[in-house]
Amino acid sequence: MRLRRKKRVVLALGAGGSRGIAHIGVLRALKESDIPLDYIVGISFGAIIGAMYSLYLDVDEVQRRLEDYMHSPLFQETKREMEVPEPDKSLTFFEKIQATIKQGYFYTRALRRRSVVTPETFVLHMKELVGDHTFADLKIPFKCMSVDLITGNPIIFNEGDLCTALQASCATPGFFPPLKYRGMLLVDGGVAEMIPNYMAKTCKPDYLIGVDVTRNIDVVDEEQDIHHSLDVVFRSYDITREYMDVYVTRDIDCVIRPDIGSYNWTNFECFDLFLEKGHLAASQKISELKKSIFWLS
Repeated sequence: MRLRRKKRVVLALGAGGSRGIAHIGVLRALKESDIPLDYIVGISFGAIIGAMYSLYLDVDEVQRRLEDYMHSPLFQETKREMEVPEPDKSLTFFEKIQATIKQGYFYTRALRRRSVVTPETFVLHMKELVGDHTFADLKIPFKCMSVDLITGNPIIFNEGDLCTALQASCATPGFFPPLKYRGMLLVDGGVAEMIPNYMAKTCKPDYLIGVDVTRNIDVVDEEQDIHHSLDVVFRSYDITREYMDVYVTRDIDCVIRPDIGSYNWTNFECFDLFLEKGHLAASQKISELKKSIFWLS
């Protein structure tokens, strides 16, 4: 017989773009081991997975819908829009020139408008994933978070239209358009925290499980990876984020961190790998979770 020791278990799903696919593997492992989830919170891609699971309560359904979506013409076209050429030592001289021109085109285009993806297209993406549901339709209580560019305040969604909430939580600055909502200009919740510890605390958890899918900070080659001022800015931002995550995770009871290295946030072709790594990382924590959540007798 098992008795619940922790009455409210909250699962916090972090941001990370394509790396967030690992959340599905984590959910599968928790489901297989009957780990109870009383509340789910998510940021950015973690919000998408959290909302879909809270809606369907079926990991297979979430995975199927996401795979179908990623094979759709809508997603494939947007993915091409978001691609930025990365330095590649194997490129020939002329290929490097071509990549540089493409990269310059990308940044020039970015300076001409607020986002790469138009607001109309962004709405279609969210509708494709969660339809016209509201928070009232969810089978597990769920929250997601955004950040208001005007005030700098975190904005938490737990009621109303689900599509609108996900638009706000997933509006990656520069790529997806900020959401104009009730006098606010909302962007990706990952601007405030990549692992939603603050938001999870608003659920008053007895036990908090956090899933960290952020990129590793690897040593870089100055000649190959740091060419201009934007490279310096982005590298500095990554280091700041790494330090922030270290302090955030200290306040989480159990942190699940899938071993997915430094894959880019747009590496959606690694779907199966991310699933596998998420499942493995969560499976390795099951014993710890059971001891903490249940009295065993």
